[in-house]
Amino acid sequence: MKVVFELSGEHPSLSPSEVIHCLKSEGVSYRYMDIFGSFLLVNIEGRADIKKVSQRLALSHLIDIYLFSTKPYLRHLLKKARKTKVDIEGSFRVRCENRSNKKLRSIDLEKKLGGIYADKHDVNLTNPDTEIRLLLSEELWFVGKKLFEVNRSQYEKRKANFRPFFLPISMHPRLARCMVNLSEVKAREKLLDPFCGTGGILIEAGLIGAEVMGSDIERWIAEGCKKNLRYYGIKGFEIENVDVGEIDIFGKVDAVVTDFPYGRASTTKKEPIEKLYKRAFLSISNVLKSGKKLVCAIPSIELIKIGCDYMDLVEVHPFRVHGNLTRYICIFTK
Repeated sequence: MKVVFELSGEHPSLSPSEVIHCLKSEGVSYRYMDIFGSFLLVNIEGRADIKKVSQRLALSHLIDIYLFSTKPYLRHLLKKARKTKVDIEGSFRVRCENRSNKKLRSIDLEKKLGGIYADKHDVNLTNPDTEIRLLLSEELWFVGKKLFEVNRSQYEKRKANFRPFFLPISMHPRLARCMVNLSEVKAREKLLDPFCGTGGILIEAGLIGAEVMGSDIERWIAEGCKKNLRYYGIKGFEIENVDVGEIDIFGKVDAVVTDFPYGRASTTKKEPIEKLYKRAFLSISNVLKSGKKLVCAIPSIELIKIGCDYMDLVEVHPFRVHGNLTRYICIFTK
């Protein structure tokens, strides 16, 4: 079965990577197909529970069953649509997602494509049984059936200012969830955040069923993290007020996901940041199980190089925070 992931596009390289790692974490066999702008086409092999994948994703909007694709011209679209049998259950509507630069009105394309199917099926623009998706990229146009919609609004509701304890430097929940997904952690596996802060990463990991552990060198922050985890119904967590060099108290873990200290607002206890990173990478490599992943946010290429002395660097995804500040989401394997 071929499916199309409608990516959010807010972090261009992170969005498709999150999908691929999410498929792996849920044990979905797939063959990578290709990416067309903000649309990722994947061939899913065998029977798979894509719903669980949709419930984990943060940087996608929709998952569609692929029906057919055409060259990016209206005449090609309509010709292919007339020749291709499409199973429509009950009523339907057509929705167009235009990610191309062509000066085309989505509503006009929806009417033209919908007119082909309206001969045999009822149109329902408000509550249809089937939604046909028309996806426009520069290279190809895709037609598919909506399978699942990603609940992106949940992440807005978990932003730092809605928690009982928060700090202004907290990571957005969507990015925190994406980092958790990149680690490929599974439900009931152990995930550690050695710089847990207010617990944003641990909240997202706990909500997908991982066993969460965290540490912070500041006791008041560690206690605040506990409040947040309880607020979101996360149970069985373990939060300690210890230095990153002491995280061996947690034993071996299946994933480490963390936002490294990176600026004047971050607490390093006046320790030079290079020294802190060396100690942190060493400690993390000691607690991480062989073959498992560290996913971390790092502020510079030079600091990424420190991690390469302890683990294998797999992926680097730059993203702009604001202004000239760029950070890097990195995936390392033990």
